[in-house]
Amino acid sequence: MVSVNGDGGFSWTLQELSTAKRYGLGLVTIVFHDGFYGNVRRIQKNRYGARYFASDLTNPDYGKLADAFGIRSARAYTPQELAGVLADAVPANEPILIDVPVGEFPSPWHLIHEGVPRPAPLAPDAHLVQRAGV
Repeated sequence: MVSVNGDGGFSWTLQELSTAKRYGLGLVTIVFHDGFYGNVRRIQKNRYGARYFASDLTNPDYGKLADAFGIRSARAYTPQELAGVLADAVPANEPILIDVPVGEFPSPWHLIHEGVPRPAPLAPDAHLVQRAGV
C-alpha cells in the first residue's frame, strides 16, 4: 500500500510509522514536502496580499525520523528518481518513508467539478441495520 502525503498533512499522522513497523506492514509513505500548509498559504497569498500567518512548517529531517521508527528511508528529487525508489520499495513489502522535496504546488481546485452529481454515499443494507437493532 502507498500513502501519498503533503508535509502538512503528514505531520498530523506520522505516528502511523510506528504501527507500520510494529506490524510489519509494507507501507510505502511518500511525503511531498514544500515547508508549508500549501492550500492555506495559497489562500493567504491570493486573498490577503501574501500576509502569511501560521502556514509555514518546520519539518523534521525525514530520514532521521524514519530511523527513529526503525524503518528505511529514501529521498527522490525528480519524478524519475521517485519511480526508481518506488520500483524497489513496493515489492520489498516493508515500511519505508520517501522524502520528496518540492516547490510550490499549483492549486488543485480546478480538478473539483462543482455541480457534477456525485454517487450516493455508501450505506449499510437496511436489513443489516434492522438486525443490529440500530
